[in-house]
Amino acid sequence: MKTLRLALWPTLLLLAACQVPVRPEPAQAPPEPAPPAPSAAKPRPAPVEAPAVPEPEVAPDPIDTGAELFASITARLNQPACINGEANRRWRKRYAGHPATFARQIEQTLPLMAYVAAEVERRGLPGEMVFVPIVESWYRPEALGPGGPAGMWQMIASTARNHGISVVPGYDGRLSPVASTDAALDYLEALSERFDGDWRAMAMAYNAGEYRIERAFKAAAHRRASGERRQPAGLPHVTYEYIAKLRALSCLVSKPEAANLQLPLEARFVPLVRVELPPGASTLDQAAVALRTEASTLRRLNPAYRQGRIVAGVPREVLVPGTPATLLAAGRFDGAAGADAGDTTAGEAGAAEPEGRRHVVRRGDTLSAIARRYDVPLRELFRLNGLDGRSVLRPGQELRVDP
Repeated sequence: MKTLRLALWPTLLLLAACQVPVRPEPAQAPPEPAPPAPSAAKPRPAPVEAPAVPEPEVAPDPIDTGAELFASITARLNQPACINGEANRRWRKRYAGHPATFARQIEQTLPLMAYVAAEVERRGLPGEMVFVPIVESWYRPEALGPGGPAGMWQMIASTARNHGISVVPGYDGRLSPVASTDAALDYLEALSERFDGDWRAMAMAYNAGEYRIERAFKAAAHRRASGERRQPAGLPHVTYEYIAKLRALSCLVSKPEAANLQLPLEARFVPLVRVELPPGASTLDQAAVALRTEASTLRRLNPAYRQGRIVAGVPREVLVPGTPATLLAAGRFDGAAGADAGDTTAGEAGAAEPEGRRHVVRRGDTLSAIARRYDVPLRELFRLNGLDGRSVLRPGQELRVDP
């Protein structure tokens, strides 16, 4: 046996030498599990697609344009808006001497100018009064003038307090477009009654004081007011120039082509509305979150709150861009916006109630302004007219304001 193994050994060595070595195969990812065998259970029914659920409609932001605003202002100007005269020509040239700059400055004022224009129209005041904040401050709510006047209407503190504006530590109502505009237009309404609606006498009195104008009229033995003719005599030079500036602006807005001026007719902006600050907000930044608006916008429009802090005991009404989201957040549409769009109960109930006073919507009207004018709760105004948070007012539309 041993002899046989020794005899086979050379053969085994030869076979081993001829064998090809086997290389290890590269590593591979583990094989994917085989799909499960079909179940013997009953086949499932084919899936039925659920009906598509339409996304809720989002009301678009209300948009005004420069063209609409300028047309509404021009309609309230006394004619002729453009007159000859050295002072008038001089101020037209000064304002429009750099047309691109003037157009850019005007465009920046559009939201605040539109807010004031709507209030001027609501009160039945002359259209020229819309340009007073341009002459005073170029519609800058934060403006501080030499000698103490402040705000876009440039009121001194004593005059402001006499007209109900709060000026206290932490809050200066002269810097509030809401409070200052209310006070300025209240004053201009009183001047309109005093001077029989003569916008020139009203503007002179706003600049120099009504008693000074009355004394000048008495001394002149007439009640004609003119900046170009410097009537009545004896007034400061700046008062006559005040009228010339307002006339020049009226001319440029109503007839821009005469000065080769291109107004920002196509400029688009969201109208401003007044809302109450949310309860509990101690800063404008906190209020902005609750109102769903930009904090920088809220601070820029409402600089009356020093360092953006809301102190106790001061007015809490502010201006904000009137987007649907902000109005809803402010509670303007509470109880109406949540109603189903297909639910006509509110409209039918309103139609069934007895007739009362009606308001015909004019350009620039807002539901909040109409509610304030007729002393009707906003929610009631919605109920009477079957409105909801997506309703858009149209000029000529009739609204019921009485139950």
